[in-house]
Amino acid sequence: MGFTTPCFIRKNTERLRESLKRLGIRPLLSNERLNAIGDNIKVYHGREAAFSCSYSQELYGHFLDCGTNENLFLAIAALRDDTDHNQLFVNDKGDWGIYRDGSDGGLPGMDFYGMPNDLNVDNYHKATVEELIEHFKGKEEI
Repeated sequence: MGFTTPCFIRKNTERLRESLKRLGIRPLLSNERLNAIGDNIKVYHGREAAFSCSYSQELYGHFLDCGTNENLFLAIAALRDDTDHNQLFVNDKGDWGIYRDGSDGGLPGMDFYGMPNDLNVDNYHKATVEELIEHFKGKEEI
C-alpha cells in the first residue's frame, strides 16, 4: 500500500521538503517555488503539498498535527506498510533505532540511537504513531 498516516507540520522549509524527498515523498507540484508558498506542509499518501496557515484549521481530525516538531513530522510521514526502510523501531526497554535496508548503498540493519540496552533486533517492533508522539513530545523545534 505505501505511506499510511496523513500529517502536517506548521512550517515550510526547503530542508523539510528535501527530507521528504529522501523518504520517497514527492511534491504535488513540480515547481519548487510554488511548493515554498504557504506556512505549512501537508503529507497524504506519499504526496506533499504546501498551504497557507488558515487552511490548517480544516485539517483537524483528518491529518495528524505535528505542530512545529520536525522529527515527529518526518517520523510520521515516513510510516509505511510496505517496507521497514527508514522506519523507527523501539523495544520494551526504551531503545530506539532506525532500520536501513541497504538500498542506498550502505549496510542493511538497525542504526541505534545511543548505546542500546538490547542488541537483539528480534525484540524490536516498528514504532506506532502513539509511541512516536510520546517519544517526540516536548521536543518541538522553534
